[in-house]
Amino acid sequence: MNVIQKKFYLTFIEQDRYLFFLEGLKSTLILTFASFLLGVAFGVLLCAAGRSANPVLRRIAQVLSYILVEIPTLVLLMVFVYIIFGSSVLPVMVIVVVGLTLKAGAYLSAIFSTALDTVSGGELEAARTLGMSRWQAFRYVALPQAAAAALPLCKNQFVYTMQETSVVGYLAVMDLTRASSVVSSRTMDALFGLLAVTAIYFIIGAVVKRLMGLLVTRKGGALA
Repeated sequence: MNVIQKKFYLTFIEQDRYLFFLEGLKSTLILTFASFLLGVAFGVLLCAAGRSANPVLRRIAQVLSYILVEIPTLVLLMVFVYIIFGSSVLPVMVIVVVGLTLKAGAYLSAIFSTALDTVSGGELEAARTLGMSRWQAFRYVALPQAAAAALPLCKNQFVYTMQETSVVGYLAVMDLTRASSVVSSRTMDALFGLLAVTAIYFIIGAVVKRLMGLLVTRKGGALA
C-alpha cells in the first residue's frame, strides 16, 4: 500500500470514518435548502415591508436588513444559540436554520427589490389602463419580469448560503467542515478530508447553479 492509498484508507475506511462525511453532507444539505427556501419567504416579506407605503414599517425593514447584513454570520448564530435561545429546548440545528434564514432573507430581500425596480412603471400604468387591478398588474406584468431578473442572482445566493453553513461546526453541528476537522484530528492528516469537502461543495454548487440556470433559460423563453 503506497502513501496515497494509506492516507485514503485512514481518512475514509478505517473505523468507518466516511460516516462522518455522510453525516456532515446530510447536515449541510438540510441547513442549506431549509435556510434558502425559508429565506426566500422571509425575503419576500422583508421586501414588501421595505417597499410599503407605511413609513414605520418601511423603516423597521430597513433597520432589520441592515443589522442582519452587517453582523458576521458566526456572530449572529452564536447570539441566537447562546443568548436568544440559550435556555430553549430547541435543537441547535433548528436554531441555526432560523439564523441562516434571516441572514439569507436579508440578502434576498435586496435582490427582490432590485428586480422589481427593473420593471417599467409605464407597463404597470398601461396594465391598469387596460382594466387590471393593482394585484393583477403585479401578478401578470411585474412579477414575471422581476422573477426573471432575480433568478440569476438567487442562484448565487444559494451558493453563498451553502458556504455560510461551513461555520456551524463552531456550534457543535456536524457539517462537512466539522466532519473534515474531526477526521483530521484523528488521522493527523487533513489532505484527503479537505479535498473531499472541497469537491462536495463544488459539486453541490455547480449542480444547483446549473439547474437554476435552466430555470432562468426556461423563464426567459416563456417571457419571450
